[in-house]
Amino acid sequence: MEEQVKADGAGDYYTEESNFEELVRAGTVSIKAMTLALDYVGRKERQRYPRTIAMDYHEDIDGVAALLLSGIGYTVDKRVLPLGDYQWSSPLGLVIVERKTPADLQDLARLKRQLDKLRVADAEGCFSVLLVDHTTDYSRSGHKWWTDNTLDNLLLAISGKVHVAHCVQGELAHRLDALYRLTQKKEHGFL
Repeated sequence: MEEQVKADGAGDYYTEESNFEELVRAGTVSIKAMTLALDYVGRKERQRYPRTIAMDYHEDIDGVAALLLSGIGYTVDKRVLPLGDYQWSSPLGLVIVERKTPADLQDLARLKRQLDKLRVADAEGCFSVLLVDHTTDYSRSGHKWWTDNTLDNLLLAISGKVHVAHCVQGELAHRLDALYRLTQKKEHGFL
């Protein structure tokens, strides 16, 4: 039986296995309860090296990704970024992550402009990542449906100097954590 952690005085109980992002979006858990359950201050105090991620001010409107990243042990610096949605320093250079949903990818003119900027940044020593945040619905009103093959073909055309990564809906903070850890390695055999 899993050990339960009492998060606040309102009688909300959460386990280590709970998907907090889904609970917050569903409105079944308070931010205060999550803060207590995740022990932000304690985790940050136990770190050897501070981990900071800059997040574009316009990216995380509901604050869930920033909250979860803080819970994992990151310091989140919300500000207006000139390029990308997330940035951090690494041995590979400045990491720039541009998050897109499949619906966002249908605005090809805007996507081309952003990819051109990411390619220029890559040429100047940055490590550029296009993070495709998959949702269950690949369409947006007024646009055609994406098929898996069409989406894969677009991502293949995009890849090259810009690295392409995938993220399952609701797992953005955990995917950013995995990318952060990957880019902090001093040696990469395949990059």
